[in-house]
Amino acid sequence: MLPGASESQLLAVAAALEQGSRHPLAQAVAAYAHEHGVAAQRVESFQSLSGKGVYGLIDGAPAMLGSPALALEHGLALPEAKITALQQAGKTVVFVAHRHLALGLIAIADRLRPTTPAAIRALQQLNITPLMLTGDNALTAAAIAREAGIAQWEADQLPEKKLNKIKYLQSTLKITGMAGDGVNDAPALAAADVSFAIGTGADVAVQAAGITLMRNDLMGVVDAIRLSRATLAKIRQNLFFAFFYNALGIPLAAAGLLNPMIAGAAMALSSVSVVSNALLLKRWRPLHTLHNTKGN
Repeated sequence: MLPGASESQLLAVAAALEQGSRHPLAQAVAAYAHEHGVAAQRVESFQSLSGKGVYGLIDGAPAMLGSPALALEHGLALPEAKITALQQAGKTVVFVAHRHLALGLIAIADRLRPTTPAAIRALQQLNITPLMLTGDNALTAAAIAREAGIAQWEADQLPEKKLNKIKYLQSTLKITGMAGDGVNDAPALAAADVSFAIGTGADVAVQAAGITLMRNDLMGVVDAIRLSRATLAKIRQNLFFAFFYNALGIPLAAAGLLNPMIAGAAMALSSVSVVSNALLLKRWRPLHTLHNTKGN
């Protein structure tokens, strides 16, 4: 809290600006305000400032919630030392302002799911290089990347920067996959070769992505890739079976060395082989299921 402001006042403005958003961080702010008995006020002229924050009118006066960079753009003074300390601890820091006055700061810890480091390791084992693109500042990004086990990351990424990064990687002939859950991720999700949206994320992200994960878990990305590779392997195996029987049978039939009854049996066996091999995909299990089975 900054001098002259109260916690209830800060929470009321924050809850008002974040109401209706499906972003996990926005929902966390709204839930915290609700737990403390603070009701969200009515907001008019609401605007989403892409990658920076949100703006609206509360009681006819301007109100903002967003990154410290947005505060600087509007000439609002914030305690830089406090912000730096929170960011180094891996927390996302946003300011809240009303009537052209900064009310205070909110530090949000976007905690990693316990499975996230394992998902990152699994992707690396699949010869996939993880790259984290985040709108957070470099200090927060470094802390989260270190905890997740991600070696490559880029901070302060606005939507257009994320999109340009995807296009750049594609220009270097790299297959790109993108996983995201926010409005700022939508352009990059739409441009990526393969895109995954977290089911609990923003509607625009879900609509832009090619695949929607039912669980809020990056392990779903790993399972989708593993399943697609297993399916492609079965397709190649079945093509081999089909060509093998025909490559062996056609020359023998042309030379009159293949009895029609044997040829018919071979064709039937070919179909049975292909179908039976495809049915083996039923034995495929998600990675988290395999881990749970081993643990038991």
